[in-house]
Amino acid sequence: MTFDRLAERARRRAEARAAARREALAADLAGALPPGVKAEADDDGVVISGRGLGRRFALDAALRRLIEEKTR
Repeated sequence: MTFDRLAERARRRAEARAAARREALAADLAGALPPGVKAEADDDGVVISGRGLGRRFALDAALRRLIEEKTR
C-alpha cells in the first residue's frame, strides 16, 4: 500500500469518526436540552438553536453548564 493510499484511508476513517461523534453529541444534547431548544449535527459541528437562545444562554446558568459539560 502506498503512502498516498494509506493517508487517504486514514483521512476517510477520521472523517467517519468525526461525523459519528457529531451525531452522537447532537443526540445527547437533544435529549438533555430544555423544550424549545434543539441540537442538530451539520458538517462543521453541532448547531444549537431555539427562540431567544442567546438570552436564555446568558440568563440560565444550568443551560450554560449543560452545554459546556457536553461539549468538553
